[in-house]
Amino acid sequence: WTPIWYFYRSMPFENLIDLYTSSDIAWLTPIRDGMNLVAKEYIATRTDKTGVLILSEMAGSANEMNESLLINPNNFEQIADSLNEAINMPKEEQIARNTLLQKRLERYNVEKWANDFMNSLINQKEKDQTNQTKRLSVDLMNTVMTDYKKAKRRLVFLDYDGTLAGFHNDPQKASPDEELYKLLDEISSQENTDMYLISGRDKETFTKWFLPKKYNMIVEHGVWISQGGEEFRMLENVKKDWMEKILPVLESFVDRTPGSFIEEKNYSLAWHYRKTDPDFGQKRAVELNTVLTSLIANDDLSVLNGNKVMEIKSSNVNKGRASMRVYSEHNYDFVFAIGDDWTDEFMFQELPKDSVTIKVGRQKTQAKYFVDNTKNVRSILKRFAEKR
Repeated sequence: WTPIWYFYRSMPFENLIDLYTSSDIAWLTPIRDGMNLVAKEYIATRTDKTGVLILSEMAGSANEMNESLLINPNNFEQIADSLNEAINMPKEEQIARNTLLQKRLERYNVEKWANDFMNSLINQKEKDQTNQTKRLSVDLMNTVMTDYKKAKRRLVFLDYDGTLAGFHNDPQKASPDEELYKLLDEISSQENTDMYLISGRDKETFTKWFLPKKYNMIVEHGVWISQGGEEFRMLENVKKDWMEKILPVLESFVDRTPGSFIEEKNYSLAWHYRKTDPDFGQKRAVELNTVLTSLIANDDLSVLNGNKVMEIKSSNVNKGRASMRVYSEHNYDFVFAIGDDWTDEFMFQELPKDSVTIKVGRQKTQAKYFVDNTKNVRSILKRFAEKR
């Protein structure tokens, strides 16, 4: 009896089928995988519908093979339990699971995959046509600049991450560069212009980066405000006793999702998953969103799903409320707001209808206009910074 046969080489397909049909268990544990056709081939060869598939949840095929025993390949205890379950699984259960798997494989063949991809492209084209948001063209930007120059008092809101600066795996390393400082200096120093950096960032980071510059700032989605270089003061009274209940939940997801980490702010918690495997991270994010939604139902909290980050904060705090507080302080005849995240949608929605609102990216938005990336944002700032 040879308990382990180790083949470190390619194998003719006929021999591979022989292995599939003679194996009682297929145990496939990739840590990163686009599809994993071996899992599908194993199921397809089981003509008597017996056999057990143990499959890594990080394989692309795991999304459509839920009847297999799904495992996290980093969780050794779970692997051992699944092996034990597979060895002792009754034939009736094996047949029931594999019957469903085989029917799905018959439906999801290569022709269906190709058609789904093509239909997705066609649908995207149709969505673009029905999107009411306009690209900020050269002509539109010239019109904006005309209104900007003739305005008696201007109010400018600038989001930071994904707008003024690109994303970074470590949020602390997405610091402003010299060009950005120069542009912000030019705009903030213009007569009758109130410029606000409005961000979900913590006040400690913005204090370090921008307080010496004496920019106006709103941080943590509207909890804190600093005007003209003064120390941050609270714009909203919020509680933080809920954080003790939510933090252990986020920690458990960090343990189960390699590459993710928690950012603890003064009055909110953020779970970052930019450094995780993209598909696996998104899957965990959906799972976490479900868990959090049930946990915070009665706590007056909300979950913000940002770009590779999920943040839990008080429902009473958002960029829309904060921006309107600032707007009400003076009689502004030109209002400009730009941001990339859905947290900026509160701002786009609340500001007056004649405001110039811009979304960075092509997601569905309440903004009037969109630009593609941070490079386009820098071009807009350069226009604003021009000497009149």
